[in-house]
Amino acid sequence: MENQNQITSAPTFESVWAALMEDRAYLHETGHMVRETDRLMKETDRRMKETDRLMKDTDRRMKETDRLMKDTDRQMKDTDRRMKETDRQMKALQKELGGISNSNGEMAEAYFYNALRRDKTFVNEKFDKIQKNRSIRNGTVEAEFDIVLFNGTSAAIIEVKYTANRKNISVREMIAKVAPFKMLYPAYKNCNIYLGVAALSFKGGMEKRLHRNGIATIRQVGKKMVVYDKEVKVFF
Repeated sequence: MENQNQITSAPTFESVWAALMEDRAYLHETGHMVRETDRLMKETDRRMKETDRLMKDTDRRMKETDRLMKDTDRQMKDTDRRMKETDRQMKALQKELGGISNSNGEMAEAYFYNALRRDKTFVNEKFDKIQKNRSIRNGTVEAEFDIVLFNGTSAAIIEVKYTANRKNISVREMIAKVAPFKMLYPAYKNCNIYLGVAALSFKGGMEKRLHRNGIATIRQVGKKMVVYDKEVKVFF
């Protein structure tokens, strides 16, 4: 019967060395892979930490932006509130100044009306009738006159101001009152018409401007009413 036991040959130095070298190469490759894996893990961890830092920084900036927007909104609301309050105060001041202006105008008108009513003399003529605050309309013609003096042959139109200046007195508009006056008072169509401005004070060379255009001026000097009519002319 044939012997079935296999006889294994003894390992040689060369075979043992080759096996060792193969194991060494495997261990070297495995070590390299481990080191590379560790490096990649560390790099991944660094990137994750950087991403986390960026996310936290972004969140901080968003919160700061939100805070700034809320602060801006608060400031805008506060500015709007202040503007409304300023507008309210301005309107109140304008109303108060308007009231003072109206009161001053009424005081000046009352003074000159009473003074002219007592004397009824203007531009060296004696008048027998005086009217104030006349707002007249006849068909399409309408006009307002502060004070008007009549005597049957002449009439005088007096504009009254607390302070007369170029902003509230227009020579052209004064002269333009003559035509509608004659239409509204047809009895004076062919009569002499005089113009005058009465004021407690004149500014900006307004008196000289009026005089050059033939318009008389009336002012208060102390307790007296003084009329300057040296250059006055008749308007037709």
